[in-house]
Amino acid sequence: MKNLPLQRNERPAKAFTLIELLVVIAIIAILAAILFPVFGRARENARRTSCLSNMKQIGLGVLQYAQDYDGLVPATNAGGDSFEAYTSAARLMPYVKSFQLFRCPSSGAEMGTIQAMQRDNGGGDYMTDPATIGLPASTAGRTKYFNDVYPPMDYKFNASFYNPNYDSPPRPTFRALDSPDIRSATWAVMMSEYPVARFNWPYATFWSGKGQPERGRHMDGSVMLHVDGHAKWYQFTKLYPHGTEDPGWPQASYMWNFWGFEWGQSTLGGNRDTNGNPIS
Repeated sequence: MKNLPLQRNERPAKAFTLIELLVVIAIIAILAAILFPVFGRARENARRTSCLSNMKQIGLGVLQYAQDYDGLVPATNAGGDSFEAYTSAARLMPYVKSFQLFRCPSSGAEMGTIQAMQRDNGGGDYMTDPATIGLPASTAGRTKYFNDVYPPMDYKFNASFYNPNYDSPPRPTFRALDSPDIRSATWAVMMSEYPVARFNWPYATFWSGKGQPERGRHMDGSVMLHVDGHAKWYQFTKLYPHGTEDPGWPQASYMWNFWGFEWGQSTLGGNRDTNGNPIS
């Protein structure tokens, strides 16, 4: 069959030139470079919101616990320090009833950053068997981080609430939520994400291996739970204004774990002047 002749208004199909294809590819690459960070920030914003919600619900649980225990925060281990926050989380279970509340969606440690810190630090296994501190016996055992009793824990109580005593036997004391040392419940931090920065123990190399960003899990910042029960995200520079957790005195009185306490700056709810001296 013979090909029919082209009609007067018909034109043969024209292929894209190499230049046109390169222009299209370049436009797509530019759009991707613009949009991917936007999508990443949107995703991290959603995770931060989830973390804020977790903290608020934990705060409600702590306030209910404190009503039943003379205003005290949940006990940790026999030494009375703040490191084993998963023990406090286990004591809160009758009030919060969810392991997942203690898990930050941006955490890089499946077992919980507190468990990773205490057991996988390379220097020793510091996890306390729950059966030895008045909690249920674990059938999962140490190799599984006692994960049938301890929730995966990505948050840590402020050490200012704990006064460890290293006598034998230990005689720990715990600061009450209505302690006179707390000058401002709206400023004083009860619980933080952990680590707040890579320089927290067991330090940068360890946390880098767990996918922890250098200056907080959420866009260069961390979520904090305050004594009055509200949670808020803060930039790293607000939490550590001198860029380190050991800046000396009186610079330390500006750090987040001193806010609202007797030994914190007066501009941050505490009772110290700019030289670190008590305000009468």
